[in-house]
Amino acid sequence: MTDEKRKYKIWAQGATDQTGHRNYLAALLPHMQSCVEPDFELTFHTITPSVTTVHALSEFRFSREVIRGAIEAERQGCDVFFMNHFQDVGLYEARAAVSIPVVGLGESTLLHACTMGRKLGLLAINPAFIPAHAEQVMRYGLQTRVAGIRSINANISDYMEAFNAPAKKASLAEVFEREARRLLDDGADVIVPTGGIPMMLFASEPGASIDGAPIVNGVTIVVKAAEMAVKLRKLGGMGTSRVAHSGFGLPSEQTLREFLEHG
Repeated sequence: MTDEKRKYKIWAQGATDQTGHRNYLAALLPHMQSCVEPDFELTFHTITPSVTTVHALSEFRFSREVIRGAIEAERQGCDVFFMNHFQDVGLYEARAAVSIPVVGLGESTLLHACTMGRKLGLLAINPAFIPAHAEQVMRYGLQTRVAGIRSINANISDYMEAFNAPAKKASLAEVFEREARRLLDDGADVIVPTGGIPMMLFASEPGASIDGAPIVNGVTIVVKAAEMAVKLRKLGGMGTSRVAHSGFGLPSEQTLREFLEHG
């Protein structure tokens, strides 16, 4: 197949697997595939054990998987890598490790959401993630665009149950809507669920909104952001900055080898 006719390859990295997140993946994967343009192909990669606990150590463990996944994606000839994990752990390190575009669910969602309104309201799946999201807001320079960060006090098993149990989904949706309206009262006009799980539960229906404020489905956004990164690179050579002070300079062979062998 000639280069003009071959499909662009997307490596999608999840923090999930079929053991701990089966119900979520049953909704997520068909939606992702429905977003992919005909000239792209998307392969979703899981990890085992998946991230099933809400803790900084779990996030750190996944960050290593992200970096290694990006390196392997490039070696396998993929055109772009993205992580489907809102906290974007390992995003900058992965971006500095490979020459292909690296996209994060959190960064792409937040930046696009800024085009949808004036102030964002972030709604986390658990209070433990609020500090991480506050750090993301600062990292991406969005302090003046975020009205607030609130959360639902639930665990992974609650969300997994909600995908198959209408009563459980309705119970979580009631809390989601209550907290979203508090964000609206604080000045938000766009609601951002901070994770693929709440996005698929509360933002997957066309036109999802609360009192006129759109609920952002970042899963759709990150797929299209990955495609756009490839197309922009093809059209004009636009890619990641490699200026030394960007922090995205590519590693030497020694640096890469030492990470893969000991990181």
